[in-house]
Amino acid sequence: MLAANLDIEGSRGIILEGSSCIGSKLLMSGGGHCNITHGGSIKEFVYAYGDEGPALRRCLYRHSNLELARWLNGLGIELADENGDPVDASYGSNGIDNTGRIFPASMKSRDVLDALIGEAASNLWQIETDVKVSGLRREDDLWEITLHNGYELRSEIVVIAAGGITYPETGSDGSMLEILEDLGMDIDEPRPALAPIYVENYPYAELSGISIPDVTVIAFSSDAAHTCKGKAAKMKGDLLFTHEGLSGPVILNISKYVEPGELIRLCYNKELYELPKRMQRILRERSRGLLGDVRTNVLAGFLNQDDFIVSRVDERGMVTTGGVALDEIDMQTMKAKRFEGLYVIGEALSADGITGGYNLQLCWSTARTAADDLKKDF
Repeated sequence: MLAANLDIEGSRGIILEGSSCIGSKLLMSGGGHCNITHGGSIKEFVYAYGDEGPALRRCLYRHSNLELARWLNGLGIELADENGDPVDASYGSNGIDNTGRIFPASMKSRDVLDALIGEAASNLWQIETDVKVSGLRREDDLWEITLHNGYELRSEIVVIAAGGITYPETGSDGSMLEILEDLGMDIDEPRPALAPIYVENYPYAELSGISIPDVTVIAFSSDAAHTCKGKAAKMKGDLLFTHEGLSGPVILNISKYVEPGELIRLCYNKELYELPKRMQRILRERSRGLLGDVRTNVLAGFLNQDDFIVSRVDERGMVTTGGVALDEIDMQTMKAKRFEGLYVIGEALSADGITGGYNLQLCWSTARTAADDLKKDF
């Protein structure tokens, strides 16, 4: 996105891609359909990024979901909502007149990637694959970039768009964050986010594939695992049972607040008869006393307080929480405050959103904000 929006006469831009194929993670996004952004007013997006939202406000407002939609339309990519209905990018001034996830109408991530690569090529950017960066240092007003093959490049400007730690086979392996930490940048510990959660003594394996709507999930902090005080987070949404653990939007969204050994509570917000019959049977079995009778008070308790101890959070989360601390970055330009000529954008930043297109929008908005500043300087 940066290269697609950066045509600077007389300059040369190179994208260094550590893997053999550029855009692998984008191709995976939205189950291969590319959930490119979310509908609604951009003013509401701020809340999707939690505590980091206020710091992102300016770049989100400057380069909004509506602007993105119009830009893609200009490249011949029509958009649709999750039902396949066309999205009107000419609506209003504050956002898209839909309130759900937004996709290319073709439902193909490849179309978005090809458009970005095509625009980058038209701006005379060079793309090099299988080029892994192993070192970065500032020398004589230039950045020296050391590659794994021993070669070095020099550049006046370096933009870090290396993602986080999840799905390392796509190149997003966290190695760039280690290099930046060695450089002296403050790095918030990277952890998987938007990830399934696994719990001890999981009883619902046979419900794999069954989804329960409007479930409240509460995550308790470590010191509250046995006292049930000190909530780390509370969210509501659809819960999906898998063969091994818990998933679905509400679990993915709360996963960044969860640690192994902590307590997580499921509140189904329903009467027993409103739940799937197989789940009713499992709940009754779990409620039986020593004599084999169903204890109605225990059964009623499970409906509103089905408590589990977390065993682990899946390391293959959709995004990374943590990364380059936002205090290190001028959020009006995406330029590093303490390092001349260095920019950080996208998932490498210590900012992440809930599921629904918010994380890709963060990538688009920060990339175009950096492009604005680079165009101004040249």
